[in-house]
Amino acid sequence: MLVGAGVGIGYGWWLRPMTYSQANLSNLRMDYRTDYVLMVAGIYNREQNLEEARARLKQIDPAAPERAAREALLNAGQLGYSQTDLQMLADLVQVIIPAETVIMTPSTQVIQP
Repeated sequence: MLVGAGVGIGYGWWLRPMTYSQANLSNLRMDYRTDYVLMVAGIYNREQNLEEARARLKQIDPAAPERAAREALLNAGQLGYSQTDLQMLADLVQVIIPAETVIMTPSTQVIQP
């Protein structure tokens, strides 16, 4: 029985290990994506490094990191995030997309020019 277990473990770990082909940040549910962008906003708030923030947002949406920030802000407003969290997200959106105006209301809106 021990030999069979050893062979099975050896086969599973070394000869045919499991690979995760869809385990990346772009596949997260919207609420988790919003939490991730909020963490990016918190780091940006502390470090003020725009390029690092963009690089982190590209992990969620490589084609349009600005869209990830905007969607996270809108979703955070719908999910009832705290005013502090909404403000951090709004600050990030305004830095990432300087032409947009963010109006902080109970429903939080992003106005495009």
